[in-house]
Amino acid sequence: MSAIEEQPPPFDAGDRDEAAEAAFLASLPSHLRDVTARRELTRSSLPLRVHSMDDPQLSAATQRVWDVEKQEARCLAEKHRALAELYDHDGEYEEAAEVEAVDATRAGLALRVTTGAARWHLRDAYQAVHLFPRCLAALESGALPSSWFQKMLKSSRSLRDSSRKDLDIAVAAWSPDISPERFFTLLKKLITLLQQREDRPDPLDSLTRSVELLPSIEPGMGTMQISGPIPVILAQWKQVDESARAVQTAQRTALREGTPIPRDPDGLVLASGKATPLTELRFALMSSAALDLDGVSVPAGRFRLNITVPALTLLGASDEPGSLEGTIPLPPSMARSLAGSSEAWYRVLTDPTSGAFLPLPAQKYQPSAAMLEHLRLRNSMCAVPGCTRLTSWASECDHIEECRRGSADAGALTEIENLHLLCWQHHLDKTAGLLDPTRLPTAVTEPGRTRWAVGRDGDIVTVIDDLDTASLQIVEDLEHAWTCYLRGTHAGDPVTLPVTEPVTEPVPAEPETAEPESAGPEPPGPSDPGQVPTPEEPTELTEKPLPEYFCWEPPLLRRGCPRPPKEPENPPEPWKDLGPPPF
Repeated sequence: MSAIEEQPPPFDAGDRDEAAEAAFLASLPSHLRDVTARRELTRSSLPLRVHSMDDPQLSAATQRVWDVEKQEARCLAEKHRALAELYDHDGEYEEAAEVEAVDATRAGLALRVTTGAARWHLRDAYQAVHLFPRCLAALESGALPSSWFQKMLKSSRSLRDSSRKDLDIAVAAWSPDISPERFFTLLKKLITLLQQREDRPDPLDSLTRSVELLPSIEPGMGTMQISGPIPVILAQWKQVDESARAVQTAQRTALREGTPIPRDPDGLVLASGKATPLTELRFALMSSAALDLDGVSVPAGRFRLNITVPALTLLGASDEPGSLEGTIPLPPSMARSLAGSSEAWYRVLTDPTSGAFLPLPAQKYQPSAAMLEHLRLRNSMCAVPGCTRLTSWASECDHIEECRRGSADAGALTEIENLHLLCWQHHLDKTAGLLDPTRLPTAVTEPGRTRWAVGRDGDIVTVIDDLDTASLQIVEDLEHAWTCYLRGTHAGDPVTLPVTEPVTEPVPAEPETAEPESAGPEPPGPSDPGQVPTPEEPTELTEKPLPEYFCWEPPLLRRGCPRPPKEPENPPEPWKDLGPPPF
């Protein structure tokens, strides 16, 4: 759908004569027509207005902020004019929609934002230039603050283009020296008045009905928003709430009477002795509700839902987070819980030095299921730079270099390096020649790169495939563990234990006496190593090393681990190709 719903021609001052403008202003209430300030706000009077004349540094600071705001307003006006030049097309709706998608991609590359955000920037720029020319001129001169102009664009989205032009006339006549609170209050009242003057359909028919998936700030959490007429939403809420309360009452009764507990698959209610909270019951009831499709069959999902968990995280030896569909991070505990409850695991091979997903061979024209899964790992979102549409929900497998059916020698092969996943809109743009990707040659163990030519004006950008950052982290942790183990030794030398100096305890010597020469062997020493020698036994100093006790614990994943007091002995050779421990 085009972000620019209406496409009026560029503003022309001759389209609306002064008499018509004066008639419109005269039709407004006096408090929306004659908006003036008691005194002019200038740079020199700014310190007096903010009561900072006694502090010269604060006065200079406020004036610098004033200058920065003026410069920001001029830059915003210039950005709107530059973006408006990207959207210049007249034609049928389908053709305009295709060009607009490419324009949004080009704008996203320049603004360094996603395609969806660039589409909003394009729409605001188009409206600023063609529907608010007077306010844009005030913004460009620095008289109208940038925040006021952006608030006006955002608040007027529900108006028609003709009403936006009237809004531009009225706001341009206001004094820019009024307070922000007064400006925003009058802006709301004026927009409400213009909405009432429009010939609108029945409000009940124009109410939005939608279900949207919203981004969530908390890791591992998601938000689904349901919007609609308040009677429908209230009735649905009442049904869910009453059902949850009925289940909660049944749980309390079962706990009291010792009967089976309803809606307790994990046994948490029985273990805690408390009923499930209403908020969790409402979620459980809504998530398990059946959908009425009126006999329509839903096709099987093209892709499985991928939850990627690093091997060391799965073993509990690392806190590297998992990921859902390659874009949504999952806390380690949640990733381990989901992996433990899954019936099937799939091994994904990555290069340990670069994190690139290793390619799979293919010879068929029709991509296999394994090839599609690899492509989805390589690009979790549409391959076009800036597009945020997930490939697991709505995507089409496309050949980067066209493959011609029916001819074995014409076109490119169906192989991993010549395939990518695109959303339907950008697949259509590529077919129309508005997008031209070229796969750049890389090593097998390196992440792939694609050079995109966007539009017909020569805008080129190179993007890199998705990486498995968990593999890179695991390699770094293992290298650190091995460094800790070999600390203090030379590369290639065997690990040797440090020599411990024997601990000796001197024994008081007896007075020298003449000892007869012994013809036979010396009598044995005391049977107890800790026994103190008697005068009849030898009185020479004895060296007895202390017993050694150690327990080897691999220093895996412990950054900055101190040097252990004693190194463990290596296990007996051979070590084969893996080398000494911990590998």
